[in-house]
Amino acid sequence: MNKITSSEGLQHSHYKEYPMRWVQLGLFLFALLSNIMFGFSLSPIVKEMSIIYDVDSRYLQFLTISFTVFSVIMIIPGNIINEKYGIRISIMIGCILTFIGSISALLINVSFWFFFIGQLSSLIGFPFRLISASKFVANWFYPEKRILIMVIIALCFNASSGIAIKIPLLILGDYDIKEEHTQNEIDEGRHLMQNLMFFLFGLMVVLCLPPIFLFKDKAPTPPSFTASDQCIRVDYRKAGVIVAKNFDFLYLTIGFAFILGTITLFTLQMEYLIKPFDYTLMDQSNLVLAGVIAGLIGDICVGTAIKKLKSFKFVLRICNALVTVLFAVLIIAIHVNKVFFFIMYFLVCGSSAIMALTFEFSCELCFPMSENTTIAMLGLFGNLINFLQGVPEILILKGDSKLSSTLTMVLMLCLIVAANYFTMNVKENLKRQKRDFQEDDEAEQREHGISMLEQPITN
Repeated sequence: MNKITSSEGLQHSHYKEYPMRWVQLGLFLFALLSNIMFGFSLSPIVKEMSIIYDVDSRYLQFLTISFTVFSVIMIIPGNIINEKYGIRISIMIGCILTFIGSISALLINVSFWFFFIGQLSSLIGFPFRLISASKFVANWFYPEKRILIMVIIALCFNASSGIAIKIPLLILGDYDIKEEHTQNEIDEGRHLMQNLMFFLFGLMVVLCLPPIFLFKDKAPTPPSFTASDQCIRVDYRKAGVIVAKNFDFLYLTIGFAFILGTITLFTLQMEYLIKPFDYTLMDQSNLVLAGVIAGLIGDICVGTAIKKLKSFKFVLRICNALVTVLFAVLIIAIHVNKVFFFIMYFLVCGSSAIMALTFEFSCELCFPMSENTTIAMLGLFGNLINFLQGVPEILILKGDSKLSSTLTMVLMLCLIVAANYFTMNVKENLKRQKRDFQEDDEAEQREHGISMLEQPITN
């Protein structure tokens, strides 16, 4: 029996995890990955698309980083919908927008702007899914498993971005088009792009439709007191103020944007950065894959280090210091040798694996006040900073000279150096105080004790 009602009409819950939680986790990951697969697959072929469709490449460069803009714009309404109507509605909105976007992209050869509108539609829906992560985990899993599931989500996020960037290579093969080209090359490029859009549409059918119809907001009964209706929530507006006033969280957000955001932008703009150094599309694709593998290894190492050392701040400082030194060497490596550059990029991505770590501590800051708020605020501040730093990089980066690539990388290094200052100010007490956790545990124990006492009465 999941719920027990006392003679006084009060309800008490037996907290449990349902086997269907793993199916729901799979559906949630499908919803999240659909956007990444559809959006990130553009980044390796920006230059080719600009030539094939005679579009200024700056439009496409801004499109590759515009997920940061829409995250800033949509994060607040997404948070409101999550709090008022539940995460199922948010997941449905995000998946529907991405699915519609994939349909629109099928018309790319009718007009390139159908593809552009399709990408924007998907990007608008992205924040609705990402900020649902913490509340989804709270609604379906025991408290002691929440961090593990958040790490799984972060790992899938990283892995899927690498897979997405490999997709164009599967369709385009060794296709390469120069500034000086023939009409036959344009026609071949348009045919390949149409095939790519059909492939992405089929992928969206698999990833978007199941969550739309099968995803559930929460389990029949809660897995913990903090996920139950009896746990009093702080209004999301008040929770937002609490988070925004926490300087440790703000320092963490800026460090997050300047380290992980910079590496992400580097990956998205990689074609323009490395093409002057005679890297092919195959080189770029393999390089990104190497970075994703390094990121996954780094996530595991970071999580293990925190458990062993019991110090979030120390691990964060070590990661950021390593990224700073390695990225400086990376700038040298791109001018020296391809193998050297591959090795350095692998080490940089492995050292910058702080996404899961950042999610963990940003979420713990607000449990159980308002599960969505810290992810929403992290996305709001972090993506705003990412976009502001991305604009000058795009204006400098032309993709046709080694000088512009070097200057862009130096600018990125300056931001990474600055991140060390902010993360040096993050304190260990970023997480909620121990007494907050003790109060949650005591409340859950009291609830459980009352339920057990009343069980003979109900039977």
